[in-house]
Amino acid sequence: MKRSLSVFILSALLGAAIGPDAAKAAYPEQPITLVVPFAAGGGVDGVARLIGKAMSEDLGQPIVVENRPGAGGQVGTSQVALRAEPDGYTVLIASPGAITAGPALFPSLKYDPKRDLAAVGQAVTIPNVVVAHPSFPATNVKELVEIAKSGKVQVNYGSGGVGTSQHLAGELLAYNLGIPMRHVPYKGTAPAVVDTISGQVQMTFADPSAMVHVREGRLRAIGITTGKRSRALPDLPTLAEQGATGYDASNWYGFLVPKTTPQEVIDRLNKAVNYALGRPEVVQALLNMGMDPTPTSPAEFQAFLDADFARWSELVKALGLKPE
Repeated sequence: MKRSLSVFILSALLGAAIGPDAAKAAYPEQPITLVVPFAAGGGVDGVARLIGKAMSEDLGQPIVVENRPGAGGQVGTSQVALRAEPDGYTVLIASPGAITAGPALFPSLKYDPKRDLAAVGQAVTIPNVVVAHPSFPATNVKELVEIAKSGKVQVNYGSGGVGTSQHLAGELLAYNLGIPMRHVPYKGTAPAVVDTISGQVQMTFADPSAMVHVREGRLRAIGITTGKRSRALPDLPTLAEQGATGYDASNWYGFLVPKTTPQEVIDRLNKAVNYALGRPEVVQALLNMGMDPTPTSPAEFQAFLDADFARWSELVKALGLKPE
């Protein structure tokens, strides 16, 4: 009887001592759903599957990609922000259209990224590439300014849609340079690139996939929108170094979770993301896609998101931009 009582007390003491730590260490105990708010086969989807596979190696659990496209990423983002459990088993990979640029232009969204989502870590920085039809007379920023200010040519540019990073990158460039430029929105970057190749629009703010058309002579690259040269596209000059002083309109993808997810779970996910971004094969694959791997801490990524939202909000207010 005494021996049984001693065993019981010892077990209770050991359980009390290791219980909380054991519970923390147990995450993750089941597969994790990675919500991609765009259709399968696109840029965000490709990055999610590439990084997700490496993350699962570090976490010891499968990561299941779930595509929930619609409204420029807002449908899938809303699903995670408003309906997912804050337990670390539903993770979002997002882009500016749903988290910073879009909310700056669409203030009536049902979700508030800052209120409803917590930053895990950035995945990549992506330069938007300004590409033009070969007949367009401007080959650099200086010539673009001269043409636009002459009034002889109505400069128009295509984008992947209203509220996308490409759309606001164009508005920011026109504001920075003090020139008139007309926005022509498309339902995705691909059709905008096609119409630029055919000459329907003069130039387009596109993702790095458009570089294949540059290499084959169907388009001309004017420059990239990031503040410094891209590791993935080192030969392309930035618009800033060509005269658009201080200009930086980076695109990006990053990971977020519901707001009240425990910090230890967020930190564990961040560790897995950065593990993936440190794998040589992942780094090379991202560079081949024209994307720069960008590991961060959760706090660094949140500070970046706050600054990105503030930048786009300031632009929207300064220009009086409204949803088209």
